[in-house]
Amino acid sequence: MKRVIISLIVLAFVFSGFAQKTEEAKKGNEVISPYTYQPKSKRDPFVSPFDLEMLRGTKKKKIPGIRGMSIDEIVLQGIIKSKKRGYEALVLGSDNKVYWIKPGDKLYDGEVLKIGMGKKSPDEISSPVEAGKVFGYVIFRQYVNDPNLIKPYKDIKKYLDK
Repeated sequence: MKRVIISLIVLAFVFSGFAQKTEEAKKGNEVISPYTYQPKSKRDPFVSPFDLEMLRGTKKKKIPGIRGMSIDEIVLQGIIKSKKRGYEALVLGSDNKVYWIKPGDKLYDGEVLKIGMGKKSPDEISSPVEAGKVFGYVIFRQYVNDPNLIKPYKDIKKYLDK
């Protein structure tokens, strides 16, 4: 008998709380959380920096083609050497189209510095098999807006690993 009375009391409390919440929801009153986040001068970790750039208007609009792709979005597929123009690289873009690039071509966040053939340096070798092989490479200059860096750019070297 005691168990029945206790369970009825518990059910009464549960349903009374549920009824209050539904009445507040019907009225349109929202329950305000006592916890708030005020970033002050710090960056809000819950908001993407890319979205902030778009909202502020500081991010460049993407251009169609290779000029609108970042260095990280393209994949090196091949290298060719011509007598007149020197080395050119065949890259696959993020739109699954193939583009020819040459030194001096501009990309969204940088430019092509050099295209060539050569051996990997000892710190770039991932296996002993790669030690004597000649690889095609492209050196990109990526412009970075980072106040912690001394130079406003980074040089990125991508290898043709086929």
